[in-house]
Amino acid sequence: MLVGYSLRRVAIQDSSEKIGLRPLLIYAQAQTGLNLCATLLGLHLLYFYTDRKGLSPTLTGLAFFLALVLDAVTDPLVGNISDRARFRNGRRRPFFVASIPMALCYYFLLSPPQLGAGLFVWFFGFYFLMLTSRKFYETAYGALMPELTLDYDERTKLATFRQLCATIGDVSGALLPFAASYLFARGTDFRVTGAVCAIVVAGGAMLAYGGLRERSEFATRERSKLFASMKSVLSNRPFVILLIATTLAVMAINIPTILLRFLAKYWYHDENAAARWLIAYFVGSAISYPFWFRITVRIEKKPAFVVAMIANALGSLCFLMLTPQSTLALYGLMAFSGFAAIGIWVTQISASADVIEWDEERTGQRQEGAYGGITSMSIKVAIAITMLLSGPILGWVGYRPGSAGLTPAAAENLRIVFAVGPASIYFVSAAVFSRYPITRESHRAMRDRLAARAALAEEPRPAKSIA
Repeated sequence: MLVGYSLRRVAIQDSSEKIGLRPLLIYAQAQTGLNLCATLLGLHLLYFYTDRKGLSPTLTGLAFFLALVLDAVTDPLVGNISDRARFRNGRRRPFFVASIPMALCYYFLLSPPQLGAGLFVWFFGFYFLMLTSRKFYETAYGALMPELTLDYDERTKLATFRQLCATIGDVSGALLPFAASYLFARGTDFRVTGAVCAIVVAGGAMLAYGGLRERSEFATRERSKLFASMKSVLSNRPFVILLIATTLAVMAINIPTILLRFLAKYWYHDENAAARWLIAYFVGSAISYPFWFRITVRIEKKPAFVVAMIANALGSLCFLMLTPQSTLALYGLMAFSGFAAIGIWVTQISASADVIEWDEERTGQRQEGAYGGITSMSIKVAIAITMLLSGPILGWVGYRPGSAGLTPAAAENLRIVFAVGPASIYFVSAAVFSRYPITRESHRAMRDRLAARAALAEEPRPAKSIA
């Protein structure tokens, strides 16, 4: 039987769905550690294992691909486990303890010994184990968000704060290796970096575990089996549209993320320029939050997402107009790119919560874990594809591990891939998301219908008369 909706009916009519500042901040801060770890690996791990450790780009890309794909196939299962779990402390927060093995594997990933041919196995093994541990934590963490508030605009506020903390993690993950290289000897710098990341991600998870509470009414719902849950999720049209658009956005973002340090070293001829570009990028990100929050509330999520995608595409194409001598213009373009990128994630995170009610109206169940698992799987496959292609692309442009430089033609090819590849994907993602159907009014109507159904289900049935 459907239960717990009477609370939601009141929520639609008053302000009880407004999320307090304390739970908002406690929830959002955990995203800092997750993004710290992800951004650092995305920007620096390929460089670390190729330029520093001497592993070939092709083998490095293959290790990325295999680990991500093998890990991704179990993401829906982990989401279903989270939905079906029944612990005394809730069905989401107990999985936060998986951040501890994640932290340990992360440290070992960035602290490989001298292994020679065994380096590939070390890289693949600890990367895969880190991803698996992270999956249990991150899936439950993401699934908790739609339960914290049911309000359409409050979710936008929560998504904005969450993405703000994500940006803090992005900044830290991007710049921490540069700072460690300046403060510590070569060979120690990445080991220190791994230890710092491990402490931050596990500490943030434990703070969220102790500081948040879950809604008891959602834990009493009927539980779907894995394949029934996946069928339900994949028949959710708004979610499928959001999923495809998000997957494309991740691919577009990951291309320049992988190539940034190579571009700075071989096209701009200043490896340290990558750190300065990233500072400009994150300055643009930091000042963008009020804009993206207000425009998302004002024009709603679909138009805001499309605007963000087009802005990112144009920013990527503008890179073709610059030369290594365009120093100030490069900083300005990096700042604009950071400004535009935040619009993608503020709208995406907020919309990912709204698709839950679409499914709930049709099934009577809340399956946040299943949605998080399938989203995670798609994102990992997107990253895996770009990482697998990165090795052949770098080889195609003429890169060799440890080489002093590239020919002018090779450096120009690197810049073209850096600019045109992401722009093309951004435009496709914008076209896909233009079909997204949920608006503020349609979401409110869904909640009204759910509340009315629940009220009807809770009405006492007349007693049978005895003849």
